[in-house]
Amino acid sequence: INVCILENYPECSNPRLFYIIPYFCGQHPRCREPGEWALERAKLNVNENFLLVGILEELEDVLLLLERFLPHYFKDVLSIYKNPEHRKLGNLTVTVKKTVPSPEAIQILYQRMRYEYEFYYYVKEQFHLLKRKFGLKSHIRKPHPRPEFFIPSPLETEEPIDDEEEDDEKWLEDIYKR
Repeated sequence: INVCILENYPECSNPRLFYIIPYFCGQHPRCREPGEWALERAKLNVNENFLLVGILEELEDVLLLLERFLPHYFKDVLSIYKNPEHRKLGNLTVTVKKTVPSPEAIQILYQRMRYEYEFYYYVKEQFHLLKRKFGLKSHIRKPHPRPEFFIPSPLETEEPIDDEEEDDEKWLEDIYKR
């Protein structure tokens, strides 16, 4: 992986490393071009058009929230996910001999994918705000360090947010009205 990135092999140096933002941005032609406009539009759409956008590293928390928000569709989803038979299937796709890219390679990837990373950290922050709003505590491993010199740090929200103006059920009802 290091050689691929550092020596600019085509599969590792595509200047259009722009995968997730276009899906959240929409159908406007500018959504296909990496840049601030597409990034901001994607963030706006996350806030206005999605009940929940989760992150894979915290899949169990995503499933808990889905079960709470949409119980008709996601009843017992966490117990199904934790079922040993399901776990066996998931372990069939584990990467063998996985290597971690060098710091130099990671730095290059962060530069090439800065909008994607900024969007990821924004979605992650929104997800954590939603979890705290519903009293869900995070039980995740320590996150991988990210080069602070490339990506601005999002607001940290380690403590639960007190929102006395609006109770949880009212907020959830407002979402369903959209």
